[in-house]
Amino acid sequence: MKLKRNIIFTILLGAGMTAAYLPAMAMVDMENVQSAQQSIDEVKLRELQDFRKKYKLSEPKASNNELKSAQMALKMLMLQRTGDYTVTGADLWGDKVTNQHLRDVAKNVRILSYGALTLGKSGKADLDLYLDFLFTHNFFMRMPKLVYSNYSDVRKIPTDLMSALPVLDDVRKAKVIAAVQKLLEVDIIRKGDKAILNWISSDYIFNVVPYVFNLAIANPDDQQAIQDLQLLSGFLRVCTRYNVGNKDILKPDGTGFHHNAHYNGYMYSYRTWVEYFYRFKGTSLKIDKKSYERLKKAIVTIYMTAVCADGDKDRIYATSMAGRHPFYSTEVPFTQKLFEQLIEIGGEAMGTDLDMDLAAYYNYFFKTNKYSVPAIDANGFYQYNYSSAGVYRQPGWVAVMKAPTAKLWGAEIYNKTNRFGRYQSHGTLEVLYEGGLENSGYPSKTENKAAGWDWNMMPGSTTVHYTDWAEMMPYKNDKDRFDQKARTSDFAGAVSNNEYGLFASAFDQDDNWGSQRFVPTNLTFCKSVLAIDGMLFSIGNGISAKGDYSDKMITATNLFQTITSKKFNRLSVNGKNVGSGNKLTIPSAEALTVINPVSTGYFVPAGHDEITIVYDKQETPSSEGLAAKPATEVAAKAYINHGVKPEKKSYSFVVVPAADEDKMKEVADKQTKGELFSIVEMQDSLHIIKYAPKNVLAYSFFTPAKGLNAGEVISSATELLLIEEKQSDGSLVLAISNPNLRPKMLNKKDWREMPTPAFIELKGTWEAEGNVQGVFLKTMENGNTELSCLLRNGLPVHVKLKKM
Repeated sequence: MKLKRNIIFTILLGAGMTAAYLPAMAMVDMENVQSAQQSIDEVKLRELQDFRKKYKLSEPKASNNELKSAQMALKMLMLQRTGDYTVTGADLWGDKVTNQHLRDVAKNVRILSYGALTLGKSGKADLDLYLDFLFTHNFFMRMPKLVYSNYSDVRKIPTDLMSALPVLDDVRKAKVIAAVQKLLEVDIIRKGDKAILNWISSDYIFNVVPYVFNLAIANPDDQQAIQDLQLLSGFLRVCTRYNVGNKDILKPDGTGFHHNAHYNGYMYSYRTWVEYFYRFKGTSLKIDKKSYERLKKAIVTIYMTAVCADGDKDRIYATSMAGRHPFYSTEVPFTQKLFEQLIEIGGEAMGTDLDMDLAAYYNYFFKTNKYSVPAIDANGFYQYNYSSAGVYRQPGWVAVMKAPTAKLWGAEIYNKTNRFGRYQSHGTLEVLYEGGLENSGYPSKTENKAAGWDWNMMPGSTTVHYTDWAEMMPYKNDKDRFDQKARTSDFAGAVSNNEYGLFASAFDQDDNWGSQRFVPTNLTFCKSVLAIDGMLFSIGNGISAKGDYSDKMITATNLFQTITSKKFNRLSVNGKNVGSGNKLTIPSAEALTVINPVSTGYFVPAGHDEITIVYDKQETPSSEGLAAKPATEVAAKAYINHGVKPEKKSYSFVVVPAADEDKMKEVADKQTKGELFSIVEMQDSLHIIKYAPKNVLAYSFFTPAKGLNAGEVISSATELLLIEEKQSDGSLVLAISNPNLRPKMLNKKDWREMPTPAFIELKGTWEAEGNVQGVFLKTMENGNTELSCLLRNGLPVHVKLKKM
């Protein structure tokens, strides 16, 4: 505080006043400022020197044959030195420097740098001659910017150029550093916070930040090096701020964006964040508490979407969250070691030895007692509405529910990648078990890229089944891209009441991505899932499809698909084992109890559309497309057949993970007697589910509704999700959120979230227990209570009420 006060005093005093007129006290204060500033500079200089000692640049490497070829090519250029740093020679690159020119030049620099390292004076002369030739012809001023998503060039070219730094004099070193900084757009770290957030890219953080650090510590200008390190630290802190729209990276619910949607697979950028904040730990560049809390939340979130494991292997997340890599590259892209480092970083940010809260999460996620704090109980329901998803965690398994919206894609289809991923998150309900892909019934031979999987049938999804694999690819080929979104609906996501929660989606199929890429099926559905007490009750209605597609293509709600193995091969249908090679049909009048080979149980009450159960071999193409080699797997699968081009079909079923026959018999008996779940309302505009054991009502308001009498909620003036739980003392617990982010377009591409003013009418007169910020209650003229609040970023509002 004294230093800050003295600096302000000096500024206010004015630069024009001479020292002779300064009061004695002011003179002392200025001396203190100068002394303190000198001390700060000394600290930063010492930190820089420590970085240089600890993180040395790699020496250049090349083969002797490469060196001989490069030396011969250099001689053939017939270069002539005209000054200490100028060289004449023919311009080899014409009007435009291309990426291939960059690759070739960078390779030559690396090879000649190796010569300078191994041959001494003659090798150094060759390297200096070549570099001065490049500088004289302004090669680096004409080079194109690198595309950060080109992971080959953005890593290889700067690495080759920087290999010269250990063998250069300070003048040429500074020039090469400036060239690589230009190539990598390092100037972004010098821009303001708003510009950084508007521009931010997770590719940049992952691919470029290591070079920014190395360029800084290699800079012979100590002051510039210190400044660049300070700017880098500030850049990384700014990048942790929330972007409430479609831009990279962090969102208020903890999810991370890339390619305009939540993308677990690309969040390996978190590794770079933690690695460099760990380097900065204990220095003037360390992370601040607010930035740390946001980064911590992001990393906890990515672990929350995956199963627990005792290490990094087999910590898989749902295929619905896998982007363009279904069933492979679905392990959390973070490491146990980095998690431990983050705990240390957090301790420093909070002024303690370790972040013991994060340590409790560590003990839970890694199934250990490494830290002297009890593992946190993270079982329960989590809403991630920037991912249009709900996650239900229980011991040994995780259930993930997800659907696309008009702004948040559910599948990303690339050239020879995820070619059949159209239905990757079509209202899916996936159950993941600890132990990896095989334990969850998913294709585990990663070299096959999921060949052998029936791409029509993601668990829980509602889809139109293709009979021709070519028809399932954008433009019927292996290369054209497609992001699967809803056509108009932005309503998909969840609300959590901590231990349990509700997921819902209103979906209308989009077949366009810039242009029409599929024959339209016009598929629509509304679905809700109430996850509570280790069970998930799923309902759906408004299931319709129509179009000029084949009459062989049924519309179905897919209960499960399990790739069987020696360990997981038992399929139980109504208490009886079904062997491979069978196909069963369950008519509408019969209830169905089935346990799939990985122990997930399903109960479908009588009155359903016809159910098909198959346990047999199937040959299908890999995710790379029809040109890739297909594979055969033995699969057990079941689906509710709604027929060809159906209108307004519906379904309901109970999912019981980690089930056995006794558990399923108990669930079937109670559900049949109406002692578990019941459907109070199932309209296109509204779902209400009741769970009898806990007196819970779950509302999916797809549109506003009024005149309700199922519980205490009479109406909602807007779309939202709501859970009401009437407790034994007469109090009422409410959980409210709007998964519709109400995106507002800022231009043709970008959008931001808009808050939802919510108005809910409750039966009778209620008051809040305690002061709930942002929640307002007023008594209406009819004697009822209006609850109002502002719902932001898909986050929940929780309130407990008591009758007045």
